[in-house]
Amino acid sequence: MKTEQELGKKPVPHSCAVENVRVFSSSLEATTFPKTIKVPVTLAEISVVVCVEANVQLEKPALEIIRTWKSVILEQCELVPTFNPYAAKLFGSGFIRKNIEYATADHMSDSAVCGDIRHVSALLPFDFCVGITFPTSGPSLQLTPDVSSSGELGNKAGTAAQLNMGLFGNRQVYNEKPYCELVYSEFTELDIGQGSKKGKSVEQPFSSVREKIVLNLGLKVLQDQQVPLPVPTPPPPHKPPFTCK
Repeated sequence: MKTEQELGKKPVPHSCAVENVRVFSSSLEATTFPKTIKVPVTLAEISVVVCVEANVQLEKPALEIIRTWKSVILEQCELVPTFNPYAAKLFGSGFIRKNIEYATADHMSDSAVCGDIRHVSALLPFDFCVGITFPTSGPSLQLTPDVSSSGELGNKAGTAAQLNMGLFGNRQVYNEKPYCELVYSEFTELDIGQGSKKGKSVEQPFSSVREKIVLNLGLKVLQDQQVPLPVPTPPPPHKPPFTCK
């Protein structure tokens, strides 16, 4: 296949391209050796209360709930600064993984109920947003803002700016991102069987469970920071033992 130059056609210029690139040698401007150590610093330890309500459908009608087990899966925990340098908002979301073990009601008579022991595992989503106020003294959130600048050059006559020239500069700081650790989780709940058919029998099977859960989350908010190394204290001078002459 012939190219455009071989056919006598002028090549179409590219709309976007980079040309005449020159790279100059660089050298170290400054080297520092700070006497610090980079460690996780605890910014705050908080307790968050979340209320969750949901319906859990059962595979078979249940006669009673035998037992339940719950755990927390924390998927998101982000600290967002506010207009106050000593305050921030903590956004979090996740799931409550709940396992329900129940007895089914497959066959019922006036004197007995027969069935199986089954279970269902459900993921109940939750989210929260709470405020954190840091003390003015002690560990706090360290975020250095970016800096940008711009300027214009005047023409030779000094009457206007040169539109084809400009001075620009910026400094971008890569801050350490705060993160969370799950310390503990506490639950109190009320399970209500729903979907039962009214009848004369005392045993009333139900097909779904209405969950009303109060969740208490213990969270630790941390950030990797540069902490000064402790200066070792020199030992006291050695004193010769006291002797009597």
